[in-house]
Amino acid sequence: MTKNNLTHFLISLLFIGSSTTAFALDIPAKLHWSKRVEMAAPVNGIIAEVNVHIGQRVKKDTVLVKLDMRGYEAAVNKAGAKVANLKEVHLEAKRERDRAQEMYDRTLLSEHDLQMAKNGYTHALAEYKTAQAELLQAQLDLEYSALRAPFDAVVVQRSAEPGQTVVSQLKPEVLVVVAAADQMLARGYIEQDDLNGDMQGQSATVVVDGQRYQGKVKHVGLEPAVLDKKGTFYEIEVEFTTGQRTLRAGQQAKISIK
Repeated sequence: MTKNNLTHFLISLLFIGSSTTAFALDIPAKLHWSKRVEMAAPVNGIIAEVNVHIGQRVKKDTVLVKLDMRGYEAAVNKAGAKVANLKEVHLEAKRERDRAQEMYDRTLLSEHDLQMAKNGYTHALAEYKTAQAELLQAQLDLEYSALRAPFDAVVVQRSAEPGQTVVSQLKPEVLVVVAAADQMLARGYIEQDDLNGDMQGQSATVVVDGQRYQGKVKHVGLEPAVLDKKGTFYEIEVEFTTGQRTLRAGQQAKISIK
């Protein structure tokens, strides 16, 4: 191979290598919870059970904290009995109205008496509907007396203890804080010159303590988060799955985007 041919060959290799080498963008980041919920009881009562501890993983709908339910169960039974009674009263008032209408059509009943029968039916129906609404509220209060995990979660904080009084009319006290069990966010700041289109949904890698996690860009801010002499920076968040590994909010991480 001549010297000129060798030169052209080396240049072509350099060109090919540079065209296939991906540019990697590394961004310092910190970890945050993907979903975090502060849970408080919307009803009053005495805490009967606390079934979780900090760091525990729970499935969706797991009962975390339960109030003494006896009063709420009694309220449901009372409201249910009232609904059953007023249902019969309502049905009888309906039959009476229909009989009155039939007799009126046969000119055997005055218009006043027909109107009285109609008024009786309207009143009975209103009481029946009100009782149904009271039953629904009693059922909701019973449901709210138990705090359940809103999704597969890890318990981040616990401030509830058995015997503790809960008063919801005042500022509701947070009893348990949960976060999504297997999803986290890596949040950092990307320089304006490194932005590449929308970027939302773009694949990214999050590195924590040498461990790599695959994720996707959740969002890139539309307004500057940092503006100084070094440049203009926008917030970027990458959501990733932890694979059952225990990670903590505030940990240092790195976002890698190719």
